[in-house]
Amino acid sequence: MLNTVEEQTIPKNATLAVGVIKTLLYFDIFNYPLTKEELLFFNPSKYMSSSADTELILSHLLSQKLIYKFGQFYAVQNEPAHIARRLAGNNLAVQKLKTARKFSRFISWFPYVRAVMLSGSISKGYMDKSSDIDFFIVTAPGRLWITRTLLVLFKRIFLLNSHKNFCVNYFIDYNNLEIEEKNLFTAIESITLIPTYGEKLYWDFWTANAWALQYFPNSAPRDTETIKSGTSLIKKIGERLLNNGLGNRLDQYFMDLTLKRWKSLFATEYSKKDFEVAFKTKKYASKNHPRFYQKKILDAYQDKIVQFEKNFNVTLNTTAG
Repeated sequence: MLNTVEEQTIPKNATLAVGVIKTLLYFDIFNYPLTKEELLFFNPSKYMSSSADTELILSHLLSQKLIYKFGQFYAVQNEPAHIARRLAGNNLAVQKLKTARKFSRFISWFPYVRAVMLSGSISKGYMDKSSDIDFFIVTAPGRLWITRTLLVLFKRIFLLNSHKNFCVNYFIDYNNLEIEEKNLFTAIESITLIPTYGEKLYWDFWTANAWALQYFPNSAPRDTETIKSGTSLIKKIGERLLNNGLGNRLDQYFMDLTLKRWKSLFATEYSKKDFEVAFKTKKYASKNHPRFYQKKILDAYQDKIVQFEKNFNVTLNTTAG
């Protein structure tokens, strides 16, 4: 019979200890050590203990060599190089954030854009040379596909189709803010979004996705004091020209055209179910994730748990995240 992590740690904080390990395992997919504050923020167990209790739990896990510590960072791998990698990535993310905010402002000038948020690696505070700046965009209902098409055309014509600073791969409209796929991956993506335009809709998004708190009960919204507001002349003119039957027909046409193209390029590479998730094509939502990171990461996470249990002859409570 396998020992459990709960049996090896302080009973009243067993779930927090399990949560620490499982949180580190998730971020180990990205070779990304975490601080104590991040371990609590992403812990699947509600944190109500004292700082002393937390230190005791971490110290115990360290003494068991279930986790490792390097300065302020914790990890499940005894790999100091990951610390230098993280710090370099954090510094680059700070630099790239300035670029991301400039492009966010530009995106907000397009017709029917109501909110802009940063997603992907930059929303976790990390970037490297291969990272794109990912944008999560909220539009007015019934015009999502017009907005998406205009932004994609801009990227192809003026940015030579470069994704580096302008990856617009996820759109929803403000009548459908709740993320339909509810899992660990989408919960992390939701709670880490960085709002750059449309403060009210950011708060509405948090309300609509309160389910994510079931995964991360210690998480909290971002500061919204620096969010820009306002509109542009081109947005006003564009919306005035398209607030009619022509706009309705164009939106439907662009959606149908995009779906046809995605099917021709990717349909044979995925099951029908996976294709519908990776290339979501609805009137109220558009997602273009050819690499389907969601499935890959969730599968990798389960593999990490199984391997950890095997290596240390322990059982991680499956209810803890």
